[in-house]
Amino acid sequence: MKFLLLGMLAYLGFSHAQEEALHSWEEDGVDGPLPADWSRTRSYNDRTPGPTTAPMPIRQILGIRKWDVEDLVDKVTTEEGTAYRFTEGIVEAVENHVIPELCYLTAENFTVYNSFLLDKQCLEEFDSVSPQCRGFRCNVVRYFLEHGARIYMDVINAATIKEGLETVNREVLAAFEELDMCTCGRQFFRAAFKCAPYWHANALYAVTGNNGDDMMNYYKVLRTVDVKSFAKAFDRLLTGFCEESSHGMCINSIIYGAGEMLELVITTMREFQSYNDGDRNFQKSQEKRCDAVFGLIRAWNFEYFGPDERIELLFNKTAAASRAFYCKRGCKNDASRTAMYPCCLRKMLEDKKLFQNIITAAESVYRGIPAMSNCFVWEFYELSDYFYECFSREDLAEQLNWTVSERMRDAVMRTLHAAKYCDGKLLRCSN
Repeated sequence: MKFLLLGMLAYLGFSHAQEEALHSWEEDGVDGPLPADWSRTRSYNDRTPGPTTAPMPIRQILGIRKWDVEDLVDKVTTEEGTAYRFTEGIVEAVENHVIPELCYLTAENFTVYNSFLLDKQCLEEFDSVSPQCRGFRCNVVRYFLEHGARIYMDVINAATIKEGLETVNREVLAAFEELDMCTCGRQFFRAAFKCAPYWHANALYAVTGNNGDDMMNYYKVLRTVDVKSFAKAFDRLLTGFCEESSHGMCINSIIYGAGEMLELVITTMREFQSYNDGDRNFQKSQEKRCDAVFGLIRAWNFEYFGPDERIELLFNKTAAASRAFYCKRGCKNDASRTAMYPCCLRKMLEDKKLFQNIITAAESVYRGIPAMSNCFVWEFYELSDYFYECFSREDLAEQLNWTVSERMRDAVMRTLHAAKYCDGKLLRCSN
């Protein structure tokens, strides 16, 4: 989870460094003509640079154009200033269709003709939550309608990526508190996971284009994998996110740490060419810096080999990169490292039940891969010969008995919780 976050931030930082020299045109709210050869299909990054006072890096990275925004959001001027709301089509769809179903439909008044997203079994599960939480699904869609457009514009209009993350951080805390995500959200998702394998709403017909094979594949997946383990893992994650921290909740501390990490990534990408062109002595000096992550890049590029090169190599690399970030001598207690290691996150990473549920779920996914194949064809009480042309009986038996080895568990933990495995004193977590 944490290494995926590092990877995502590295991508954002690299994109930001590339885009920093580019400028916005009229479609981003800045005066100035578009180039003559401009078209809606032309890449955002192919534009000719021009003057700007609003770089809006998140728009640049995500390739969001003016018409993309106008398809979703209307700008409204009131006595209190500028406000944003979803376009009329979105508002009408939510008010006339989504809200009536999520707010007023129950298992008693449900029919196959008056519902789209929900079916009777899911409604029964949602109605079984505690009385104070039965309105959760309705509150979520109303919250989306009231605040969604403003949040979207605040994020994509942020002057810097870090400012955008700060906006996300603030809005996540507000949503968690107003919607009572830590109590009602948990109950809602428990009910959703419970009914997911049997979900048969009209939306499934629409998504699959009324294709019976695609609908059967949905049921095959959800009834083959261990949905209960997925549900338990998600519930424990949500519980961990809701732990109190100095930034409000644990999820806020994690997002704050992501912002700090992003600064390191951007610094690294800005100076990467100099690092790459320098001799080994210069590179070593850069890898010792605490305000950049050159050491992480060096660890990732180094070749590691294990018994199973396809998987072991990957986790050897990720573990080495995480160790290079958290355990670098002279940087272990630097603010950039402790910010990425809040105490509540450490508690989550030490939750053995959480990781056992994740591993059990992963094993069920791997064992279910043959059933997802187009070769999965049954005859009378046995799989067809066609299936065994795709999967030999020996390979099938091996796959159905596969488990995550202790070596693999250790490699995963050294990736996710590298701070625990540093030599010498343990890395100090941040409150």
